[in-house]
Amino acid sequence: MPEFLLFDLGSTSLKWQVRSETGLVLEEGRHDWTASVSASELPQCRPRAVWMVRVGMAEREESLRAALRARYGGVPVVSVHPRAEGPGGLRLDYDLQQFGADRYCALLGVVARTRKPAVIVDAGTAVTVDLLDEDGRHLGGYILPGLRGGLEAVNRLFTDALQTQVAPTLRLTGATFPADSAVLPAHDTGKALLHGWRLGLAGAVQRLGAEAGGAQQGVEWWLTGGDAGWLSTLLERPVHVVPGLVFDGLWCHLRPRRGKGGTA
Repeated sequence: MPEFLLFDLGSTSLKWQVRSETGLVLEEGRHDWTASVSASELPQCRPRAVWMVRVGMAEREESLRAALRARYGGVPVVSVHPRAEGPGGLRLDYDLQQFGADRYCALLGVVARTRKPAVIVDAGTAVTVDLLDEDGRHLGGYILPGLRGGLEAVNRLFTDALQTQVAPTLRLTGATFPADSAVLPAHDTGKALLHGWRLGLAGAVQRLGAEAGGAQQGVEWWLTGGDAGWLSTLLERPVHVVPGLVFDGLWCHLRPRRGKGGTA
């Protein structure tokens, strides 16, 4: 059965899915990766084509392509770039040179699911908040520093001794939060930073989404990205958490053009 290998090459990690001809997710995984990856770290499959979405430096994509050639030979590799008019009626007025391919694919993932107005939040290294109307038109968006980047920036302002003291707490991000991780006022600097940034980020996302999407009737909220899980628990409204939203959009974008190499 033909398989398609999808990659989401983000700023701090490489995520992947193997999908069947019909789009069924057969395997998925991720690597923490900021510079390069070896062929042996790639999935053990025989893909008909490789599709990817990349943010950040082009050199990182070239490194991944080299590993793909070493692993899979001459399999076609397609890299997605945003289009002003995308599948499903998506329309962008944004400067396409500045609009991330991951944001574009997340929007496509929502358009493929609903025709209702939407607030789409991708909570990763950066947090993006994008707005769609009921016709699939992008109404603009916002970008915020993500949890890790914000904590690292603040931590650099401290003395070496204090950085050492708070480092273990600041590593409690994403999936490593304790099950009962509260955001109450803290009595040490590490927790004060962690709780403050989490609450502040949630409050900012809540305000931005409400301000921009509040005038639309029946607006739905969609969350994706590595920090979507904990962020959803702090938002005071119903949300859809879809970890693979970028992959869904990548699939929607390239499904009509299977097997062609280069960019799309």
